[in-house]
Amino acid sequence: MAHDPARGRRIRQAISQRKIRKVHALAAELNVSVAAVSRWQNGGHTSLESVSALARVLDVSLDWLLLGRGTMDWHQDSTISATELQWVLALRSRPATIRSRLLDLLEAIPPEQSLR
Repeated sequence: MAHDPARGRRIRQAISQRKIRKVHALAAELNVSVAAVSRWQNGGHTSLESVSALARVLDVSLDWLLLGRGTMDWHQDSTISATELQWVLALRSRPATIRSRLLDLLEAIPPEQSLR
């Protein structure tokens, strides 16, 4: 994958959040060099295999680590209620313009913690 400073920031954030102090230990667990981990933290080139292993070791969402989608812990919340599933299926059955407007509306609503 090409140079991506935002991905490097997410990697540094994940390492910090997981309280990993020894890059040597992380590199050894991933079977890569310390220089490779340093390069990734600076947004440098990485392979899909390496970033997948990094996401697994750090226990973070691959989508978040790679693309910045969702949250760091997004992969841990895999349950969906029957009501949520019903809403998703209903949304999928709507025309593209309606889906787009509904999604715009949902994105405009602040997260719950901001409402307090």
